Amino acid sequence: MGPFELYLPTKLIFGAGGFSRLGTEAKAFGKTVLLVKTEGPLEGLGVYAKAAAFLEEAGLRVVTLEGVEENPKLRFVYEGERICREENVDLIVAVGGGSAIDCAKAIAAAAANEGDIWDYFEAKKTISSSLPVGAVSTIAATGAELSVHCVITNEGQERKLAIHNTLNLPRFAIIDPQLQATLPRRATACGMTDIISHVSESYFENEGQLLSDRFAEGIVQTVFDCEKVLDDPGNLDLRGELAWASIWAICGITDAGRSSYVYGAHEIAHGVAAVHDTVHGATLAVLHPAWLHHMLASGLHPDKYAQFAVRVMGMTGGAPGEKGIEAPGEKGIEALKEKYISWGMPRSLKELGVSEDRLKDIADSTVSNPISPLNDSREVLEVLESCFDI
Repeated sequence: MGPFELYLPTKLIFGAGGFSRLGTEAKAFGKTVLLVKTEGPLEGLGVYAKAAAFLEEAGLRVVTLEGVEENPKLRFVYEGERICREENVDLIVAVGGGSAIDCAKAIAAAAANEGDIWDYFEAKKTISSSLPVGAVSTIAATGAELSVHCVITNEGQERKLAIHNTLNLPRFAIIDPQLQATLPRRATACGMTDIISHVSESYFENEGQLLSDRFAEGIVQTVFDCEKVLDDPGNLDLRGELAWASIWAICGITDAGRSSYVYGAHEIAHGVAAVHDTVHGATLAVLHPAWLHHMLASGLHPDKYAQFAVRVMGMTGGAPGEKGIEAPGEKGIEALKEKYISWGMPRSLKELGVSEDRLKDIADSTVSNPISPLNDSREVLEVLESCFDI
């Protein structure tokens, strides 16, 4: 197990009714709040009206950024930055999923640093400060409410890039399972897929982390245990368990002591979304198993694939350290893919709506990321082709 650093200063308010504490938590950071809203059902459900009311009851002035889209676009970041500067915003509050929270993080960085924020995503500059961000999570998925990551799409360039910096960590996060009780089945399943992909990307890249492995395996098993929520969406206990799992999957706990952090499936999924604007979790449902098959075929840590197959997927026919363990490893990946499909996730990129004639563009977009460990577009294209039409 190698050395590591872990920094988690975010105050977490977890539990039913926690949403009502939004104003109390926010007022510690100033007088003017930018409320980031996403397109979709939250407005109609009255969630944003409640958020504004909680903030105003605490004596805060609320300005809004409306209609942030899935795979948050750079144009919303620019608009949010403009509002922050013109309205002297003290705090940014995001209510929604990863799209709202990532957009808020990017706006917070843009408003506190000089120049074009896209230069920071292209790693030409490093952010040195950020406005405070508060997050109210309405889906268990990205774990953006307690992560250092911020991902934004530049539509004009067909690129989806990230800033990974502790300054992206929200000052406070509220997870109220009641806000997730009306989440549609497909959105819930996409979130479950995202959680598993987060926690298992670096898991397969490394060996020799006993506790981190057990953490990761437990999170995946917890998601499996919670799959009943797909048919019982109002079950707040299951909603809470999934929300807790989504935080643990990406906050750094399960990466502790690992030396490699190649999130290959995520990198390629960003390339797909940059070109086709696909839903992140559904994209990962196709790409995550394809990437695992690719890495297992390359000979990287086959013992770990067998370990996952036996411990998590309940496979038999081999155990870590035994000769010929590639077979149970392959079976484990296939079992995971079938699990995704059983939740209603797509089987192939074609089913997802990806065009075959854009696969090379996707590969090129993926490797254009200046900080990505994936730099061979032919390798990425091979993975894309392997799962295009299954």
